[in-house]
Amino acid sequence: MESYKTKAGHRRYNVAAYLGQQKQSTTICYCRVSSPKQRDDLKRQVQFMREQYPGAEIVKDVGSGLNYKRRGLKSLLERAMRGEQLQIVVAHRDRLARFGFELIEWIVQKNGGKILVLKQTNLSPEQELTNEGRCILHVFSCRMHGLRNYKTQVRKVLSEQETKAE
Repeated sequence: MESYKTKAGHRRYNVAAYLGQQKQSTTICYCRVSSPKQRDDLKRQVQFMREQYPGAEIVKDVGSGLNYKRRGLKSLLERAMRGEQLQIVVAHRDRLARFGFELIEWIVQKNGGKILVLKQTNLSPEQELTNEGRCILHVFSCRMHGLRNYKTQVRKVLSEQETKAE
């Protein structure tokens, strides 16, 4: 690292040059599907990304776009917050997050990184709001359906236990 001495004998370093040398951009292709039933789609996403970015690191997740505790997403955010300069490539904007994309993008950009969305959809504000409302309704209706299934399973187990007790 280059340095020079001032007349008073203090040593000065070019910190910006040092930091600039250390930060090297890493390309990461992020692929996600909502459920395990869509694993074939995940394989197709990974194959497409490998064709487009042969040397890139691939990060895969299976989980809802509203779930921010996905292992792959958390690792990307941790790396960005550690100061890594990331170029994150996603096929669609909603693959990274259903909501909060701008916040994730801001975190990545704070360290000189960027997010590249391959298939941009230009929607009007009304269309975007409608799609977001539909997504929210879909997620909550799936949760309600899941709760009904859980209640049914609990009732079944309880009735089996009552039958065994008699």
